[in-house]
Amino acid sequence: MKRGLKWGLLIAAMLVIAVFVYRSQEPDAPVLAELPVDAAPVEVPAELSAPPAPAAPASPRQTVQSAVVESGIAVRLVRRPRVALPPGRYADAYAKLLPEAESGNALSQYRLGSLLYECREVPANADALEAEVEAIHQTGRRGRWEVDSPKAEIATMRHQFAQCDGVPAEARLAFRDWLKKSADAGVIEAQLNLPMRLPPDDYCQFLAECTPDIRARQEALQAEAIDYTSRARDAGSVAALWTYAGWYASGEVLPQNDIEAYAHFRALDQIHGAAKLTPRFGKLLSGMKKRLRPVDVDAGEARARELLSNPRCCVITP
Repeated sequence: MKRGLKWGLLIAAMLVIAVFVYRSQEPDAPVLAELPVDAAPVEVPAELSAPPAPAAPASPRQTVQSAVVESGIAVRLVRRPRVALPPGRYADAYAKLLPEAESGNALSQYRLGSLLYECREVPANADALEAEVEAIHQTGRRGRWEVDSPKAEIATMRHQFAQCDGVPAEARLAFRDWLKKSADAGVIEAQLNLPMRLPPDDYCQFLAECTPDIRARQEALQAEAIDYTSRARDAGSVAALWTYAGWYASGEVLPQNDIEAYAHFRALDQIHGAAKLTPRFGKLLSGMKKRLRPVDVDAGEARARELLSNPRCCVITP
């Protein structure tokens, strides 16, 4: 489906587009996983599903490794496992997660919000589903968006409908409420993903062309993205360092700042080196050095050491 950008400073795009631009400057570098959608904090519960199959593997747990980065700073590499959405019908998981989330379990709040996000645009009942299917057949569009392959789109819709059947329609749009509760409770994965889970709303492509009300809402979403990503960075998130590097390099979310961009990419490169992760950013950093004055490179190196000296560094999420 051709959805495109809903507005020029769409939060989800702002989180990743600048990073992808810089990745392209590293030929042959393997692509790191996307910013996480489903990952667990310290304790990972058993998968929420129907009775597990015999001899199901144990849920992975986070690991902690001491390391020293290139600049000589000691860090703790905390690797968190991914927590996928549970298999089977989401209604079963919803019934289990809801009371846990309501009782204040931050991880369950995160998982519940992620589950509801998957169901947010799924038709609420069979009649609504068939009406959307017929509309796609007749117009080649789903709502406002052109459909590339009606057959594939309809198959996806039917699968999503089966997955989400039984999840109350009135609960589905509460996905951000649960994600925000989890983010406010300190779950890094929720802090990283809340800005990419936009609420249903009218958006304009360019802020300069927005009505005052829409502009205010979009600017509030941008401020929210900065707030929660900053919390994740303070909590030691490696993904947040990457997001900030892109923001400072592009100047779209935060004012362009080559020293801060260099510092964040430099810190990220050292963490990746210590953790044996890819990609590395040597070519990118060399190019930035050529554009920066020596005094600015020194300032960037000092700032990178400051970022690496965060006592909570470094939390690696899938």
